[in-house]
Amino acid sequence: MAEDEATRKKKSEDEDQPEEGGGGKRRLILLVAGAVLLLGMGIGAGFLVATMTADDPDSAENVGVDEEEEDEDSGSKKKDDRHNIYITVGKLLAAVEHNGSTRYIQAEVDLVGYEKSVMDDAQHNVPALRNRLLLLFASQNFDEVRTIAGRERLRVESLKAVNDVLELDPKGDRVEDVYFTAFVIQ
Repeated sequence: MAEDEATRKKKSEDEDQPEEGGGGKRRLILLVAGAVLLLGMGIGAGFLVATMTADDPDSAENVGVDEEEEDEDSGSKKKDDRHNIYITVGKLLAAVEHNGSTRYIQAEVDLVGYEKSVMDDAQHNVPALRNRLLLLFASQNFDEVRTIAGRERLRVESLKAVNDVLELDPKGDRVEDVYFTAFVIQ
Protein backbone atom coordinates (compact mmCIF):
# COMPACT_ATOMS: atom_id res chain seq x y z
CA MET A 1 0.00 0.00 0.00
CA ALA A 2 2.81 2.29 0.77
CA GLU A 3 4.04 1.58 -2.69
CA ASP A 4 0.70 2.45 -4.22
CA GLU A 5 0.63 5.74 -2.32
CA ALA A 6 4.13 6.61 -3.47
CA THR A 7 3.21 5.75 -7.08
CA ARG A 8 0.05 7.84 -6.92
CA LYS A 9 1.91 10.75 -5.40
CA LYS A 10 4.52 10.59 -8.14
CA LYS A 11 1.82 10.41 -10.86
CA SER A 12 0.01 13.45 -9.46
CA GLU A 13 3.30 15.41 -9.37
CA ASP A 14 3.96 14.45 -13.02
CA GLU A 15 0.50 15.61 -14.07
CA ASP A 16 1.00 19.05 -12.44
CA GLN A 17 4.30 19.63 -14.25
CA PRO A 18 4.10 20.81 -17.89
CA GLU A 19 5.54 18.61 -20.57
CA GLU A 20 9.03 19.60 -21.56
CA GLY A 21 8.44 19.51 -25.34
CA GLY A 22 4.79 20.65 -25.68
CA GLY A 23 4.13 23.65 -23.46
CA GLY A 24 0.43 22.81 -23.21
CA LYS A 25 -2.61 24.89 -24.01
CA ARG A 26 -0.97 28.19 -23.12
CA ARG A 27 1.70 27.78 -25.77
CA LEU A 28 -0.91 26.81 -28.40
CA ILE A 29 -3.00 29.92 -27.61
CA LEU A 30 0.08 32.16 -27.93
CA LEU A 31 0.98 30.60 -31.29
CA VAL A 32 -2.55 31.05 -32.68
CA ALA A 33 -2.73 34.67 -31.41
CA GLY A 34 0.66 35.43 -32.98
CA ALA A 35 -0.42 33.94 -36.31
CA VAL A 36 -3.66 35.98 -36.30
CA LEU A 37 -1.70 39.13 -35.46
CA LEU A 38 0.78 38.54 -38.30
CA LEU A 39 -2.07 37.82 -40.72
CA GLY A 40 -3.81 41.07 -39.72
CA MET A 41 -0.61 43.05 -40.17
CA GLY A 42 -0.10 41.52 -43.62
CA ILE A 43 -3.63 42.41 -44.72
CA GLY A 44 -3.22 45.95 -43.39
CA ALA A 45 0.09 46.42 -45.21
CA GLY A 46 -1.40 45.06 -48.43
CA PHE A 47 -4.34 47.45 -48.18
CA LEU A 48 -1.99 50.38 -47.55
CA VAL A 49 0.20 49.52 -50.55
CA ALA A 50 -2.86 49.04 -52.79
CA THR A 51 -4.28 52.42 -51.73
CA MET A 52 -0.98 54.21 -52.32
CA THR A 53 -0.54 52.54 -55.71
CA ALA A 54 -4.07 53.47 -56.84
CA ASP A 55 -3.35 57.16 -56.12
CA ASP A 56 0.04 57.06 -57.87
CA PRO A 57 -0.34 57.96 -61.58
CA ASP A 58 3.01 56.29 -62.39
CA SER A 59 2.05 52.91 -60.93
CA ALA A 60 2.23 49.79 -63.06
CA GLU A 61 -1.57 49.56 -63.25
CA ASN A 62 -1.85 53.02 -64.82
CA VAL A 63 0.98 52.72 -67.35
CA GLY A 64 -1.38 51.83 -70.22
CA VAL A 65 -3.75 54.78 -69.65
CA ASP A 66 -4.04 57.24 -72.54
CA GLU A 67 -2.46 60.62 -71.94
CA GLU A 68 -5.79 62.28 -72.71
CA GLU A 69 -7.59 60.21 -70.07
CA GLU A 70 -4.77 60.91 -67.63
CA ASP A 71 -5.10 64.66 -68.25
CA GLU A 72 -8.87 64.49 -67.74
CA ASP A 73 -8.45 62.48 -64.54
CA SER A 74 -5.80 64.78 -63.12
CA GLY A 75 -7.81 67.85 -64.14
CA SER A 76 -10.95 66.63 -62.40
CA LYS A 77 -8.98 65.55 -59.35
CA LYS A 78 -7.22 68.89 -59.35
CA LYS A 79 -10.56 70.69 -59.41
CA ASP A 80 -11.98 68.46 -56.69
CA ASP A 81 -9.05 69.05 -54.37
CA ARG A 82 -9.08 72.84 -54.67
CA HIS A 83 -11.49 75.45 -53.41
CA ASN A 84 -13.23 78.00 -55.61
CA ILE A 85 -12.01 81.57 -55.27
CA TYR A 86 -14.51 84.23 -56.37
CA ILE A 87 -13.77 87.79 -57.45
CA THR A 88 -16.52 90.34 -58.04
CA VAL A 89 -15.89 92.57 -61.04
CA GLY A 90 -19.04 94.48 -60.24
CA LYS A 91 -21.99 95.92 -62.09
CA LEU A 92 -21.36 96.88 -65.74
CA LEU A 93 -23.58 99.08 -67.88
CA ALA A 94 -22.93 99.30 -71.61
CA ALA A 95 -24.81 101.25 -74.29
CA VAL A 96 -25.58 99.30 -77.47
CA GLU A 97 -26.80 100.68 -80.81
CA HIS A 98 -30.06 99.08 -81.95
CA ASN A 99 -32.19 100.27 -84.94
CA GLY A 100 -31.16 103.89 -84.57
CA SER A 101 -31.72 104.03 -80.81
CA THR A 102 -29.62 103.32 -77.76
CA ARG A 103 -30.24 100.18 -75.73
CA TYR A 104 -28.47 99.05 -72.58
CA ILE A 105 -26.90 95.87 -71.28
CA GLN A 106 -26.43 95.76 -67.54
CA ALA A 107 -24.68 92.80 -65.91
CA GLU A 108 -23.11 91.93 -62.60
CA VAL A 109 -20.01 89.87 -63.30
CA ASP A 110 -18.13 87.48 -61.00
CA LEU A 111 -15.01 85.46 -61.80
CA VAL A 112 -14.12 82.06 -60.41
CA GLY A 113 -10.76 80.32 -60.31
CA TYR A 114 -8.77 77.86 -58.24
CA GLU A 115 -5.25 79.33 -58.11
CA LYS A 116 -4.79 82.00 -55.46
CA SER A 117 -2.03 83.75 -57.40
CA VAL A 118 -4.21 84.01 -60.52
CA MET A 119 -7.20 85.31 -58.59
CA ASP A 120 -5.02 87.80 -56.68
CA ASP A 121 -3.80 89.07 -60.05
CA ALA A 122 -7.40 89.33 -61.27
CA GLN A 123 -8.39 91.29 -58.15
CA HIS A 124 -5.48 93.64 -58.70
CA ASN A 125 -6.51 94.20 -62.35
CA VAL A 126 -10.26 94.73 -61.89
CA PRO A 127 -10.18 98.18 -63.59
CA ALA A 128 -8.56 96.69 -66.72
CA LEU A 129 -11.03 93.79 -66.66
CA ARG A 130 -14.01 96.15 -66.32
CA ASN A 131 -12.75 98.22 -69.27
CA ARG A 132 -12.30 95.18 -71.51
CA LEU A 133 -15.71 93.74 -70.57
CA LEU A 134 -17.46 97.09 -71.14
CA LEU A 135 -15.92 97.31 -74.63
CA LEU A 136 -17.01 93.73 -75.32
CA PHE A 137 -20.56 94.37 -74.11
CA ALA A 138 -20.85 97.59 -76.16
CA SER A 139 -19.85 95.71 -79.33
CA GLN A 140 -22.69 93.17 -79.03
CA ASN A 141 -25.65 92.80 -81.36
CA PHE A 142 -28.66 93.60 -79.17
CA ASP A 143 -30.94 91.06 -80.90
CA GLU A 144 -28.44 88.24 -80.25
CA VAL A 145 -27.92 89.12 -76.59
CA ARG A 146 -31.67 88.89 -76.03
CA THR A 147 -31.49 85.09 -76.50
CA ILE A 148 -30.13 82.54 -74.05
CA ALA A 149 -27.65 81.30 -76.65
CA GLY A 150 -26.46 84.86 -77.24
CA ARG A 151 -25.93 85.41 -73.51
CA GLU A 152 -24.00 82.16 -73.24
CA ARG A 153 -21.81 83.18 -76.19
CA LEU A 154 -21.18 86.53 -74.47
CA ARG A 155 -20.24 84.73 -71.25
CA VAL A 156 -17.72 82.54 -73.11
CA GLU A 157 -16.30 85.60 -74.92
CA SER A 158 -16.07 87.37 -71.56
CA LEU A 159 -14.04 84.50 -70.11
CA LYS A 160 -11.64 84.64 -73.06
CA ALA A 161 -11.36 88.44 -72.71
CA VAL A 162 -10.59 88.16 -68.97
CA ASN A 163 -7.84 85.60 -69.55
CA ASP A 164 -6.47 87.73 -72.42
CA VAL A 165 -6.27 90.82 -70.18
CA LEU A 166 -4.49 88.81 -67.50
CA GLU A 167 -2.28 87.24 -70.21
CA LEU A 168 -3.14 83.71 -69.06
CA ASP A 169 -2.90 80.57 -71.15
CA PRO A 170 -6.32 78.91 -71.61
CA LYS A 171 -4.79 75.48 -70.88
CA GLY A 172 -2.72 76.51 -67.84
CA ASP A 173 -3.54 78.33 -64.64
CA ARG A 174 -6.33 80.73 -65.48
CA VAL A 175 -9.64 82.20 -64.49
CA GLU A 176 -11.90 79.17 -64.83
CA ASP A 177 -15.26 80.80 -65.49
CA VAL A 178 -17.27 84.02 -65.67
CA TYR A 179 -20.71 84.25 -64.09
CA PHE A 180 -23.38 86.80 -64.80
CA THR A 181 -25.07 87.05 -61.42
CA ALA A 182 -27.51 89.61 -62.85
CA PHE A 183 -28.26 90.40 -66.50
CA VAL A 184 -30.70 93.06 -67.71
CA ILE A 185 -31.26 94.37 -71.23
CA GLN A 186 -33.52 97.31 -72.11
